[in-house]
Amino acid sequence: MNYEEYYRRANDDYQAYYDALALAQAADPQLTARTRDAEGTMPDEARDKLFNVSAEIKNTFHEFGVALPPLLEGCTVLDLCCGSGRDTYLAAQLVGPNGKVIGVEPNAARLAIAQKYLDKEIKQFGYESCNVELIHGVPEDLSAISSDSVDVVISNCTFNMSPDKGAYIAEVKRVLKDGGEWYFTDVFTDRRIPQETAEQVQRVAERLGGAMFIEDFRRMAQNAGFHDPRYLLTWQTPLTEEEAANYPEIAFATITSRLINSELTSDHCEDYGEEIIYDGSLPDYPEFFLFDKDIKFPANQSMHVCDNVSVLGLGTRYKKVISVKGDRSRHFGDIHGDHIIKTAPNFEGVHDEDDQPIQASCC
Repeated sequence: MNYEEYYRRANDDYQAYYDALALAQAADPQLTARTRDAEGTMPDEARDKLFNVSAEIKNTFHEFGVALPPLLEGCTVLDLCCGSGRDTYLAAQLVGPNGKVIGVEPNAARLAIAQKYLDKEIKQFGYESCNVELIHGVPEDLSAISSDSVDVVISNCTFNMSPDKGAYIAEVKRVLKDGGEWYFTDVFTDRRIPQETAEQVQRVAERLGGAMFIEDFRRMAQNAGFHDPRYLLTWQTPLTEEEAANYPEIAFATITSRLINSELTSDHCEDYGEEIIYDGSLPDYPEFFLFDKDIKFPANQSMHVCDNVSVLGLGTRYKKVISVKGDRSRHFGDIHGDHIIKTAPNFEGVHDEDDQPIQASCC
């Protein structure tokens, strides 16, 4: 199946598509919010800084939760479909005066709200110079941003609205530095939404019709060079009765994802005998660091990990708090043990359906 074609809703006029989505959305922005401020979705360091963000920005923003990873100080962060700028201005405080945040928003009216408070916000943060750049544009065309220039890309339940998800993913990959991270929250499904439903602008505007089948996302991300997508937080997406009736038997989940841009990763967890130690120094993670929904690094304890996990301490900003033992000089195969190989029977005594010995060949 041509996955990119299936998830393409517009040719080249992405702006017109986003304008149509904005017109189709409810006047109250919180009616289309799909993230929730559930436990763990908003870091304490971000919650504390909400008080510095102007009320109009917060009241016209379309989400509740915050998709912000730790260790952003000094980073260049790109916020896609930033809306009125709440997460942009939160990130601006987390990166500090030596970092930079770029907000990209297709809707001119929402971007105008973010722009309206730019000088006030920078003054509120106590910065001598502005560390925020706001761009009227679309995620599918980030030509205003240089390749290999961004440390972290974030978005808050807006990837699902993209009219060309293949182009979106490719642009994220292009602008990220080696070792950079795509960290975002969005709605995914357990199957493909029927084409006739997914093509309805109103359904997409509800943040549901454009949701991807989670396995299609994995395939498209891996094809783009994000070898090992990881999922940190997952919770059921709340639906009204009317919404549920529009998607019979389809399950939705809101997921926070982490994708590392590194050639040191692979599409399968491989074992090089590496171990990592998290030093416990992150204020919001004193006891453990959450890598994904299945893996936690206890503070100050050595853990045997695969190549896709050890990369955190090798080529990313996380090496500030994560150290790695091992040099990848010896390969031990599948991190879990390759059961296809290890459970293969001996050829002696194995017969085919005609009760004849199997004639094996390597090619």
